[in-house]
Amino acid sequence: MVFLELLSMLEILKMQTLIKDINLSDTHIMHFTLNGIPAKAMDYDHSICIGLFFIEKKMISDSTIYYISLMLMAIEDTQDFALQLKGNYWWLWYRYTINDRRNIDDNRQDLSKKLNKLNGLVDIINSLAATLKAPKKPILGEQKIEVSRVTV
Repeated sequence: MVFLELLSMLEILKMQTLIKDINLSDTHIMHFTLNGIPAKAMDYDHSICIGLFFIEKKMISDSTIYYISLMLMAIEDTQDFALQLKGNYWWLWYRYTINDRRNIDDNRQDLSKKLNKLNGLVDIINSLAATLKAPKKPILGEQKIEVSRVTV
């Protein structure tokens, strides 16, 4: 049964223009690139979970990850997304539920929109992570130093 599930997942993923270099070396996981970014997919019968390499752990603070996780849970459009730390890398996961009432072409088109959304979300979160990590430097002359309070 797992082989048949992988075949249907493979058929759906092969039709996606953003997906390249599909590798079936693992029996339960498909590895590929999504718009040049390392990614993987797992089939859970009712849905496909697609993980996209997000960022190295050392490149982002825990508080930023916490903020992004809260944002993903709070916004209705991103509730099927989650972050996972795997080794030294953060992965952004998306759960795509296959609609059995639709034909494969409709599922393919719907997944295509979701993959574009996933790719765009990674871009947005990466820019957010860069903004949150940016050092806050005071503008020269903006802060006054009282000489009487300076200790030597």
